[in-house]
Amino acid sequence: MKAPGFDMDLDQLTLAGARRGDLRACEKIYRKFHGRAFTVAVRICRCRELAQDVTQEAFISAFKRIHQFRGDAPFWGWLRRVIVNHAISALRRLPRHDAVELEDYMAPRAGDQEGLGHCMDLEQALGQLCDEDRMVVWLHDVEGYKHREIASLVGKTESYSKTRLNRARRKLRDLISGAEEAIPLNRTSNATA
Repeated sequence: MKAPGFDMDLDQLTLAGARRGDLRACEKIYRKFHGRAFTVAVRICRCRELAQDVTQEAFISAFKRIHQFRGDAPFWGWLRRVIVNHAISALRRLPRHDAVELEDYMAPRAGDQEGLGHCMDLEQALGQLCDEDRMVVWLHDVEGYKHREIASLVGKTESYSKTRLNRARRKLRDLISGAEEAIPLNRTSNATA
């Protein structure tokens, strides 16, 4: 499963310019792929500041190693792998603690509050997963990576990826169903009692 727009390709002139070290070509690549790269990084890292650092480091690394891109697959696929590798490395360097980032959630249109609530529940539940589980869920279910690819990225076995994904999905279901059960049906009865 690929997200919309992630199969973007890069024209050969821009690629050739970047390989020669042309700064305008590199800037064109950066502008074209930066938003999507940051989205991948922030979903894996769960911290906007860390994702910004990861994105910058990944682009620097990609430009240094752009000669390694063979062109037998879309450029975005190659760049995305560079970003994922940098994000995983950044997570490994972090001390183990639960950091929570607060974000403002607003519905884009009136009447979208219920859908937004479900998105918030899922976002909050994803935030409660450990880094490894969240990463496997994101890479498999959103980015479309196969278990074999995830295993090679993290240096584990394919069964590790499958186990993590199943465990994470079970925990997400429990967290989301628990959040729905915790919402009181009649809020006014609490005020009058």
